Amino acid sequence: MLKEMTHNRYRALELLAEHIRNPSRQLSLDAIVSDISDEDLRWVTSKIHYYLLRLLEEVDCEVPEEASKGLCDI
Repeated sequence: MLKEMTHNRYRALELLAEHIRNPSRQLSLDAIVSDISDEDLRWVTSKIHYYLLRLLEEVDCEVPEEASKGLCDI
């Protein structure tokens, strides 16, 4: 998977990490409907956020913006 990392995919992971940090209102409502506690939802999103950050650390992505189709160094 890391060998397929492009600059834009790296940026998408950064964006996802920002959004997953705190569950959205819609996700919280879906959890309520699915009978998932807020504590469990926060635990899961916290773990996913942590692993997304670890993945971003593993990828050394210094590809110039105009070369967005190029692969990043891992």
